[in-house]
Amino acid sequence: MNFQTQHLSSLSKYAGIGFIAGAVNHGMFSEQRSLVTAGMGVLFFLIGAYVENRSQVGEAVSWGDVLGFGILSSIGLGFFTGGLQHFPDSPQRSVWVVPLGFFLSLISLYFGHVSQRANAKAVLLYALGGGAMVVAACVAASGFLGATASHEASHEASGAHHHAQEEASPPAGHVADDPGLRTVVIDMNDSLRFAPAQWQATEGEALRLVVINSGKARHELVIGQEKELADHAKRMREAPQSHHHSDNAVSVEPGQAAVVRWSFKTPGTWGMACFEPGHFEAGMVGQIIVTPAHGH
Repeated sequence: MNFQTQHLSSLSKYAGIGFIAGAVNHGMFSEQRSLVTAGMGVLFFLIGAYVENRSQVGEAVSWGDVLGFGILSSIGLGFFTGGLQHFPDSPQRSVWVVPLGFFLSLISLYFGHVSQRANAKAVLLYALGGGAMVVAACVAASGFLGATASHEASHEASGAHHHAQEEASPPAGHVADDPGLRTVVIDMNDSLRFAPAQWQATEGEALRLVVINSGKARHELVIGQEKELADHAKRMREAPQSHHHSDNAVSVEPGQAAVVRWSFKTPGTWGMACFEPGHFEAGMVGQIIVTPAHGH
């Protein structure tokens, strides 16, 4: 393969990985646009693999391998790199995306390229040892980042709590202090993420949500079933004037905070979202796992 061809094939393959990594970063599992981006990434990667394969001399490569394992390789490498980039913002998702990317890339490389030349026992030991290290590192990093975010948010809440009642526009459901309610602190920032991005509640549990905007742009917290939020985002893209909510939402100006009382009436997976222009599309979403109340 000459230099020019090698460079072009590398550009195409790594551009594809970059597209997939970007899709992971911006909510691949909830956004149609990100799924299209990921599909383009796979296509770019396969084009690069095609150019590379056409330039090989003296080594026959099955096109079934190029397509099948090329797709697997592009997704694996995209997941691994995208998960690493996204770890500080969403450790709950990256903690499984990064290991999945590691194993997918390993499987695609072994079966698609080197299975005839590699020592199977050595590869197995590498897969088990390397995979265990990746999983352990991801779990440790997720725990550390989650604890750090919770600690920082609690400090911000202590300084912004009274501020919230006096300076933030009072949302529906706005309440004063109530020591009988469990407090959940949710930070919103200009990286277009919620912290924490995932938390748990119990059916019927009375909650006091302290919503802090630590960014420089206005953000909002809207709570609802995940499908309802996705449908609302679609309606807003079609008719931006439909931007209105009731007591399931609060809008917070930069540097301010607000307090909302909330209770989940049904168990299941609920969602959080920000519908300021472009924020939902950029992945400003989160999950709330609501477990059934005892005796249900």
